[in-house]
Amino acid sequence: MLASLLALLGYQLGAPLGAQLRAPQPTMQQTFSLNSFPLPGPIQPVNSQALVKLAKADESTKGGLFLATENAEKPREGVVVAVGEGRVHPDTGVIMPVGVKVGDLVLLSGDVGEQVEYCGSAHQFIADESILGVFEGGVSGSPESFRPLRDLLLIKLAESATSTSSGIAIAVGDNDAAPQGEVIAVGPGRQTSMGGVAPMDVSKGDNVMFQSFAGSDVTLVGGKYKVVSASDCIAKW
Repeated sequence: MLASLLALLGYQLGAPLGAQLRAPQPTMQQTFSLNSFPLPGPIQPVNSQALVKLAKADESTKGGLFLATENAEKPREGVVVAVGEGRVHPDTGVIMPVGVKVGDLVLLSGDVGEQVEYCGSAHQFIADESILGVFEGGVSGSPESFRPLRDLLLIKLAESATSTSSGIAIAVGDNDAAPQGEVIAVGPGRQTSMGGVAPMDVSKGDNVMFQSFAGSDVTLVGGKYKVVSASDCIAKW
């Protein structure tokens, strides 16, 4: 699965895994460009930005305009090729490090960030806050390998009720899912102003109810999932 994923992302399958995933390094043969503009060397994101090489679900026109493929599902995946040093907290001056590293396979939050052509392929600059999580080991689509960032939760959605307690049938649409489910994975917690991590009050295995329309829908193996902030949860049991 990992080999097919890396082929999808455009990395050479014959090369060692570490060499494929690390950021481009300057060589005698390699040239660097951003939106067809030549660069003297590899680009470096600043602050809390990460540069992600996108999976090839988003195609571009011959003129270089990027078009979202009609059947492409959001959020999207990609491999981190460069990261900034982190943002400085405005009140404390503490550097808040980026939560991902070069080589991570990450899940992105919708159509946020700045999409560019870097070294001839589709990349996206995206803030750390808009990255939902990391697939550990590069295993795409697996809920067991997904590690949420910050205070995010991976929730397996409960099936919607088809009748009331008194037996009255309820019409349920294909996209109607109850705003509740089982917590499959939990992020480490949101960073505090002093660079620490705030404790989470939701644990793996909890069932939670969250605010309607909160979070990002995610299609993973084994059912329908949502990535939701713990702050959007209303109750647990």
